[in-house]
Amino acid sequence: MHGSKLKTEIKRVDGYLKEVVTFFDDSGKPISHIINPLMVELRPRDIAQLFVGALLVASPLCFTEEVWQLSESLPKTNIYYLMLCSFVAVTMFVYFNFYRFKLKGHVIEFTKRIVAIYLITTLSVILVLFLINKFPVMTQPYIAMKRVILIGFPAIFGATITDYLK
Repeated sequence: MHGSKLKTEIKRVDGYLKEVVTFFDDSGKPISHIINPLMVELRPRDIAQLFVGALLVASPLCFTEEVWQLSESLPKTNIYYLMLCSFVAVTMFVYFNFYRFKLKGHVIEFTKRIVAIYLITTLSVILVLFLINKFPVMTQPYIAMKRVILIGFPAIFGATITDYLK
């Protein structure tokens, strides 16, 4: 395709945004198309994928006594660092894999995706801990919060990766 030109357009195909790249020959005649998914919208399917990915990683961790004990002994500073590391890593991953070169005009969707990842992961962890009676929010709220953050740390990455896999 030496000397060919290209044109990039955003089109909605079957309800989903797609990036359509059209290649033209030297005379201006289209010679091929490439259609890439444009994953800048948060859709119900994405919410379901986040939930499954978070549960996939969180569920086995919720059942381990080591995690329960670690949540009781881990200092507050380490919990804050876990939260900060996960936020930076997830935000960078989402930016570079979904929104790089496409953030303009999609800042609200970017923010919604980050919030959805954290909210759905947190609710998934709370659900499993509650079901196995290891979420002592009424008697030990600080321990309950630490468990959610500790288990949520790897679960957030599971949610993010499953959201990325389309």
